[in-house]
Amino acid sequence: MSDLFHLVEMESSFFITLSVPVFLLFLLYFNFLKPVFSGILVGFAVFSFRTTLSVIDQNSLHESILLHFPVVVFFVIYGILFWLFYLERFYSKPGFIGIYAVILDTASSFSELAVRNSYALIDPSFSLMSTILLLAILRNFFVMGFFMLILYNKEQAKYEEEKKQSDHMFLLISDLYAESIQLKQSIARSEKITSNLYYLSKEIKNDVSLPLSKKILEMAGEVHDFKKDHQRIFASLEQIIKDQKKTEQLNVCQLLEILIKSNEAYASYLEKNITISVSVLNKQDMIHSFLTMSVINNLISNSIESINGTGHINLNIENPEGSKFIYFQVTDDGPGIKKQDQPLIFSPGFTTKYNKEGNPSNGIGLSYIKHSLESFNGSITLEESTPHIQTRFSVVLPREIVNDHKEV
Repeated sequence: MSDLFHLVEMESSFFITLSVPVFLLFLLYFNFLKPVFSGILVGFAVFSFRTTLSVIDQNSLHESILLHFPVVVFFVIYGILFWLFYLERFYSKPGFIGIYAVILDTASSFSELAVRNSYALIDPSFSLMSTILLLAILRNFFVMGFFMLILYNKEQAKYEEEKKQSDHMFLLISDLYAESIQLKQSIARSEKITSNLYYLSKEIKNDVSLPLSKKILEMAGEVHDFKKDHQRIFASLEQIIKDQKKTEQLNVCQLLEILIKSNEAYASYLEKNITISVSVLNKQDMIHSFLTMSVINNLISNSIESINGTGHINLNIENPEGSKFIYFQVTDDGPGIKKQDQPLIFSPGFTTKYNKEGNPSNGIGLSYIKHSLESFNGSITLEESTPHIQTRFSVVLPREIVNDHKEV
């Protein structure tokens, strides 16, 4: 380890260098390093470097060794004390690390002085010892300031990564919630079909044909098994969603931040230049509804997919205090929806979107949204559609659904 600078006290050979704070910084940052072994390694490295420079500077090898060997004692003692004090446990209290670092620095310096004094190369004075203590305080607290800055940046990066993962998880849970609604409806339909088949088999058995009645009963059994499989999947999804709801409590601003970031990334993925703006009446309103997240995210995604190249999307939320309903409006300046198609857009299977191969979308997006909202006494309407000027969907949801945890 090379020295960045050194001060020589009077005519002595006692060095005060920046290698010490750099060594401390390495031990703190790379906490997997063994401090005692590192102290020995760094001590001999600094000793070898200084001795080599001294010999090159025309000093004898013997004098150079006597002059610089005490630095090995410094770093060995420093490593041992660092290990004994176990400074890693004070990572959350940098002030304590700074105090202990001063003690380590001072004790190691005095040990080096004692070795030098043993063969009369230096005569320690009160002035020198005071200077050592003062410089130990200055350089170690400088290191702690730098180390705290590193820790802050590290924690900030960790927080950003955790937030990114949390937002991604929230979107995934919202999608799972949407699927769980569809699954719940599928289970209900399966129960109805099973019941109808059962009564039909009884009527046929009494009136017409026993073999046909048995065949219908077999079909009812298959539908019943199909329903049971769906129920098991639904139970697992419901547990995942409930666990997530215990921790997720977002105000409107946090919800919008997630929506904007995720959809801007989606637009970028589609290589489109789309700006998303928002306006909201009550920014502190709490949002607990995965249904809300799923519906709004679906509408914004539809707008992004419909826009060719460059465009703008606006999300407006009207949530006046005391109102029983919250109103959402998603507006874009895309190609819009043809007048003859407007009565059909909420029909299952209807779509205007095709992939690069010319295959149509499954067309369940808007029909799913409409059915899901109506299940919770909400609604969705296409208010207007003027090509490349304004296409606006309005969503109305009861406040109790948006604000409460009770959805599934």
